[in-house]
Amino acid sequence: RWSDRHEPETTPATKVAESAPKRQLVTAKSRNLTFEQLQALGYVDGTFDPNSELSDVFHNDPKKTHPGLNFYNPRDRTGARLIDMEGREIHVWDTDEEGGWHHAELLPNGDVIVVVKDQRMSRYDRDSKLIWSVRARFHHDFWIHGDEIYALARFAEVVDFVHPRSPILVDVIQVVSLGGELKRQISILDVVRDSPYRFLLPSIAHEADAEEGRQLDILHTNHIEVFDGRLADRDSIYETGNILISIKNINTIAILDGESSEIVWVWGPTNLTFQHHPTVLESGNILLFDNGIDLSRVIEMDPLSGEIVWEYDPKDGFFSRTRGSNQRLPNGNTLITESDPGYVFEVNPRGEIVWRFANPTVRENGEREAIWRMTRFDPEALKFLD
Repeated sequence: RWSDRHEPETTPATKVAESAPKRQLVTAKSRNLTFEQLQALGYVDGTFDPNSELSDVFHNDPKKTHPGLNFYNPRDRTGARLIDMEGREIHVWDTDEEGGWHHAELLPNGDVIVVVKDQRMSRYDRDSKLIWSVRARFHHDFWIHGDEIYALARFAEVVDFVHPRSPILVDVIQVVSLGGELKRQISILDVVRDSPYRFLLPSIAHEADAEEGRQLDILHTNHIEVFDGRLADRDSIYETGNILISIKNINTIAILDGESSEIVWVWGPTNLTFQHHPTVLESGNILLFDNGIDLSRVIEMDPLSGEIVWEYDPKDGFFSRTRGSNQRLPNGNTLITESDPGYVFEVNPRGEIVWRFANPTVRENGEREAIWRMTRFDPEALKFLD
């Protein structure tokens, strides 16, 4: 379709300081959510699997994989596992507290920091003993930057310019010390509203009131990453403290200035559909999980040119309607978490699958539990292991 907006273009990529209106032929891939869908964005905790007998690692080509230890947490459990390349358990974290771990991050000393969605963020030691807990509506993801944690959180509020009566979920970045002290907060809604990209926000002020008890989820930010500055000599978007976020419901990934919180780069509209886990590689390129509507893909794109330089989009396909993650491994392979079905697989640059894993937790009805994310570690980096 033809794009002829007065706002800066977002395809192929836009840096605010250099943007200018353009007339450009683009291929539209994005899909917007309806008003009804904004009211009900539930996650599935399990998916029926006709191959429910598959469990743990069921394919491994040691000559082609990148060796390491694999850390993950089942979506609906209060615990996490560390396994080797054959699926053998190396370490387990487990608690009896309420609420499944939405996301868990493993630290080199064996501590884990976890998010219990809309309830709290907590830190446990290697023996699963609670160190601290902060209660707030944390969700999805966080990033450790120096001695601070940049965590996604949200609260419900009526925002007149979005909808005059129905409350919306306002996504914020809460900065917390490693000791659990809340230090400051950034409103992602304000960042987008006060930018040249306000037009990306859905126009729903004219809609009827949401159903009673429903809150409108117009942003659904699902990933955050803070830059350490090692790529700043390549371009100013990589400056120390700049923040990469993924705003799923407007099909957008953006980089914020670390000091002013202003948007300095965007990409995604017309290119992505409900994406997850954009992460910056050593090259400066961004790897991300593009969920899609019927099939998913993993892409690597150059944020300076907007070009997709690598794509895993196999003919037989894979799909996670929600969630999804990816990790580029040191040997060039990519570890992909197909979250909703509960599978993880490693592919080489040619797209050959060299390692496969199935979440061993399968319910009696044949539903395999979902996995938020699997991360592979070099054993030498995990100092708590004997």
